[in-house]
Amino acid sequence: VPIVASTGGLVDTVKEGSTGFQMGDFNVDCDAVDPADVNAVATSIKRALKTHGTPALTQMIKTCMAQDLSWKGPAKKWEEVLLSMRSGGGSKPGLGGIRGGEETAAPLPLPLAKEMVATA
Repeated sequence: VPIVASTGGLVDTVKEGSTGFQMGDFNVDCDAVDPADVNAVATSIKRALKTHGTPALTQMIKTCMAQDLSWKGPAKKWEEVLLSMRSGGGSKPGLGGIRGGEETAAPLPLPLAKEMVATA
């Protein structure tokens, strides 16, 4: 079960008490150790240790393992955003666009790349 700083994608993937423990934001000054950061680490480790051997930890492990952290979902959403921005308003690859500087409603050839097959 992860114990993480509350930064970047970790905020989205590690949910406090459900899929791990968040330690909060840390001081970004690399020249000195902030005592508050040390306290945050110690407090988070103590919280995690309290769950050791309990049904709560077993559930947390199951919840962690059940997560889909693949890129399939985000890739599909990103593909939808890109397709929504296409000129001609097509909602699927190959529907409308620009050909020779002219807007057209006719399908444009747009084969799916191997990377896109997983999201299709």
